[in-house]
Amino acid sequence: MLLKVRKFLASDIFMLIMLLLACLIIITDQMVATPAYYGFTIIYGFIISAILILTDDILSVFGPILLLISFVIQYKDSYDGFIVYLWGAPIIAFAILFHFIAYRKKCKKVRIRDLELFVPMCFATAAVLLGGVGIMTFSEYTYKLNLSYMFTLGPLVILVYILLSKRIGEGQNYTEHLDERISKILTYVSIFIIFAIFEYYGEHINEFLADPDILPFQWRNNASTLLILFMPFSFYLSRKKNFAYIIVPFLDVIAFVLSGSRGGLIFGLAEFAMLIIYSAVIDKKHRKVLIGITAAGALAAVAILIKFWPMFSYTIDRFTSYTENFRRIGLWKRSLVDFRANPITGRGIGYMGNRDLHPSKIGQLCWYHSSIPQVIGSFGIIGIFCFLYQFIARIEFFKKRSGNGFSTAVFWSYIGLEMMSLVNPGIFAPAFLVIITIFFVFAEQCKMPTKL
Repeated sequence: MLLKVRKFLASDIFMLIMLLLACLIIITDQMVATPAYYGFTIIYGFIISAILILTDDILSVFGPILLLISFVIQYKDSYDGFIVYLWGAPIIAFAILFHFIAYRKKCKKVRIRDLELFVPMCFATAAVLLGGVGIMTFSEYTYKLNLSYMFTLGPLVILVYILLSKRIGEGQNYTEHLDERISKILTYVSIFIIFAIFEYYGEHINEFLADPDILPFQWRNNASTLLILFMPFSFYLSRKKNFAYIIVPFLDVIAFVLSGSRGGLIFGLAEFAMLIIYSAVIDKKHRKVLIGITAAGALAAVAILIKFWPMFSYTIDRFTSYTENFRRIGLWKRSLVDFRANPITGRGIGYMGNRDLHPSKIGQLCWYHSSIPQVIGSFGIIGIFCFLYQFIARIEFFKKRSGNGFSTAVFWSYIGLEMMSLVNPGIFAPAFLVIITIFFVFAEQCKMPTKL
């Protein structure tokens, strides 16, 4: 009986049920801007806990966790809302500990020295932990927000990398084709995020009709980042499994436009263009159809832009508006000031001295809003060396797997995140860093011979 339950939790049907449940919550307005949002989120956390206890397959919670993240990003004042549910944390912590202790015999033997990205991760972790040393006071360094981010951006990532490397692999996860299962999960979550954006417009249809323009919502950058992370896997499925999956990336493009995210629009479209070119080169079977669909879509986009240009004024104005950009540019300049204040180790990830430019909310860091200034200002010379080394090591990691289509999808996902991180916290946001680390595990442990 338990074996049947575990196989069901690893099935496409289960993931589709979770996707439909998520969409239903949005349709019935039980999540966005209502107290029930929090209640549902904690219930979803308990569902994840139950899965961890019932099955030895860690991958079964991957989809539900990503859907949970897609809920959380949609609420602005999440700290104030979720802190009242702190009592649920021990239950979730128990489930995690139970899973890794009870099913420890299911782990395959993996030597840490054989994990290709372990040493680069250690270098990056050292830079994070040393950030601010020499200029931060003891109380600033041990401030709980600083400690929590140092842990999640450093030791936690290494822990996730090691533990999942032992739990992911062919024959371990009740799945014959692990690459397909992972890609489907990510595509389903993409569909949910796209649906959430469309639903937002449906919920505010009167506002949209009264003044047709892009509707601003605060979770646009996070939604765009997730879509950028997941898009390559829909392309991969369109080549390997069913060409119909190509519909999802085209819907991604519409979602980027409707989101009003400048980073999403620039880098989402850039990633889409690169993936179209890559797929057209490598997928000879669907090349003509892909080029035809893309050309038709481009012509339709031009026609829509010409006819409805004023509708996109919100996003266009934000590209040139001084009010929109002075803080971001000011923070980039401030990173150089902070670097000069402590060139060796920087100001530290938890430095709050720039809140005059970026008045971050409770529980959030004062970001530089770009990965390069973040490294320069937060971690100094040591950080520049360590993160550059890690980046080069990751590129070498993918070069070794250039003949593997699934690993190539992970590569495009990583490049997309790095691009988006040029204008947002991106890869320094714990959730996104953990997600891309899990993708690295997939690329390293799923040794599929496919060249698609």
